[in-house]
Amino acid sequence: MLVQRPAFMQAYIKWCREVKLNIFPNPIKSVSKITKYEITKRQRFILMSFFLTAILIAAQTVSESVRYQVMVFLAFATTLLAVFALWGELSGLKYFLLLLLPVYFVTGATLFYFLLPVRWITRLPFALAFGISVYLLMLTSNIYNVAAIRTIALLRAAHAVGHLFSLVATFFLLNVLFSLHLSIFLTVAGVVAVCGPIYLVNLWSFGLEDYITQKVFGHTVVFTLVTAQVASVFAFWPLAPINASLVVITAMYVLLGLGQFVFHEKLKPRIVWEHLSVALVVAVIIMISSRWGG
Repeated sequence: MLVQRPAFMQAYIKWCREVKLNIFPNPIKSVSKITKYEITKRQRFILMSFFLTAILIAAQTVSESVRYQVMVFLAFATTLLAVFALWGELSGLKYFLLLLLPVYFVTGATLFYFLLPVRWITRLPFALAFGISVYLLMLTSNIYNVAAIRTIALLRAAHAVGHLFSLVATFFLLNVLFSLHLSIFLTVAGVVAVCGPIYLVNLWSFGLEDYITQKVFGHTVVFTLVTAQVASVFAFWPLAPINASLVVITAMYVLLGLGQFVFHEKLKPRIVWEHLSVALVVAVIIMISSRWGG
């Protein structure tokens, strides 16, 4: 003989089934939910910035003979940590393009860091700015990655940040390059190796295609050749390394600025003259500051 449950008991059981309430949960699943902790993407960026900054500060204590090894280690660590931070969302061409700018910036900043005076009051603020910059660069790479899938409002801000850090990374790398006082052929080759990939990433970010279009590739080649010609011309001038780097990044600023309007089909004569006026002002300053008398 079956005993019928009271009405309130039947209503309670029905409610538990509707809300999928497990009165006696599996203890193993409960423990796994408690102990499981997923690191968010923003937390990954913070951990990456903290780790690279700590290594950069610790590099001050090493001897000069191993500084290049430290630079290589930081570049390699940046690649691995960037892949970890963006894991699950990188595919195809993005493995190269989204990681290139952070690696270039970390490499250039590390080399420039070793050129600073050996004083904590100088290097600690630089290391702090370095950590914040790495974090912002990873946010920019993440925005590019998401914007390639769907439209987001932060893309314009990401373009501005990417443009800024492209110029900063180029300035760091070229300042070290010109400080080596190599032959003109090696110097121009170094400028091409530094500026070419930077142009490619920035021009690709204007469209965020799954491949490098003919338009992006063509403009990258032209912009790189123009920049190399500017570097070769000013290589004969009596310029300090910092001034020579300023000349090249000015050319890059003008070309990237005009390229952005070209890709968005908003280029106007007024915009061209505004960018050329900036280049003219920098050229005048460089000519005045040059030591022609030896």
